[in-house]
Amino acid sequence: MTTLLLRIVLLFSVSSLAYAEPSVLLPDTLQMTRPAIAYQPREYVPTDEASILSDERITADLQLLAGVGFRSLVTYSATGAMGKIPGIARKEGFDETIIMGIWDPFSSEEWRNAVKNAPFVDAYCIGNEGLGIRYTPQELAVKMEELRRLTGKPVTTSEPIDAYISGPHKEWLLKHSDWLFPIAHPYWADYTDPAKGVAWVVAYHDLLVVLANRQVMLKEVGHPTVFPVGFNENRQTEFFQLLDSHRISFFFFEAFDQPWKGNTIEERHVEAYWGIFRADGTPKKVVPWITKKWNKS
Repeated sequence: MTTLLLRIVLLFSVSSLAYAEPSVLLPDTLQMTRPAIAYQPREYVPTDEASILSDERITADLQLLAGVGFRSLVTYSATGAMGKIPGIARKEGFDETIIMGIWDPFSSEEWRNAVKNAPFVDAYCIGNEGLGIRYTPQELAVKMEELRRLTGKPVTTSEPIDAYISGPHKEWLLKHSDWLFPIAHPYWADYTDPAKGVAWVVAYHDLLVVLANRQVMLKEVGHPTVFPVGFNENRQTEFFQLLDSHRISFFFFEAFDQPWKGNTIEERHVEAYWGIFRADGTPKKVVPWITKKWNKS
């Protein structure tokens, strides 16, 4: 981000009056009163055809997350057992917003599962950081409109938050999204300090709200805990506590550490350690704080 743009972002972030009552609100079905989680099952490797995901694993994961206080979630794919997550989530107490993800807009399996889950789903997110890479804007627009027609549900896609402000597809994203669902990770913007990271998230969120005259729901916001040096569970807890003090709708990223993500190129190893739970299901330090906040008697 240029110095000038950063100054503009920070200028907008200091005043809540500019965005307190935007004229375009989130769809009524997407209102959240309790915390929301970005969910990818543990012990499942989507890039490994030999990896098997069972209904029992999904159920156990969702029971664990519901016990913490989560009532909304977003998924990333609708293949195989991933296509059963919305129905299982409803049974396990997720009674607020469920957004079903479709990773590959051209997958007939994901498409069938997505449409079949319409009774359990509040909205859909087609694609994730793939605009102009894995699919063209024109291709995605056709798929989004078709899914709206088939299900009667709101439909969007997700890209990094700066793509909505200064990217080549910014106007397309604003036009074709039923709500804005960007990804905002301060780590990738070189902010390692929790307070500065939260300030960056809030600044970008507020600027997007003003420029688009839309409310914004952040699909992913998180803080790694293991890699690189200097990141730890205490900092993750501080990050989410600070972020929670702002009037922002967001999904905690993410439910569980995903070791398989660390098997990619070296600079992406950090992606294995963003969970609020470790890969074995044991909680990190942020979990007791979330549990206490949302399970008060």
